[in-house]
Amino acid sequence: MSDKTGKTYNPDDSRVNVVIRLLGLIFFVLGIALTAETYSQVGADVIQPPLVPVFYLCSLMLVIAGLLAVFAKYKPSGQVKQ
Repeated sequence: MSDKTGKTYNPDDSRVNVVIRLLGLIFFVLGIALTAETYSQVGADVIQPPLVPVFYLCSLMLVIAGLLAVFAKYKPSGQVKQ
């Protein structure tokens, strides 16, 4: 298939973009959920205080990875921009 500019269009690339963005959204939601759960458990003194920064760091990494994946655009290595 080709688009209006004459470049070939592969529907599989679009599917890969959707999967990557969906995984990014899942990571983002997991990071936010982990942050909320850690915050609620700290108030109840369920989590030991030395472990709290580890949980927040893990949730921050999930949120950052999720945001990067949501805004990323997959381009196969065989395509060269001209």
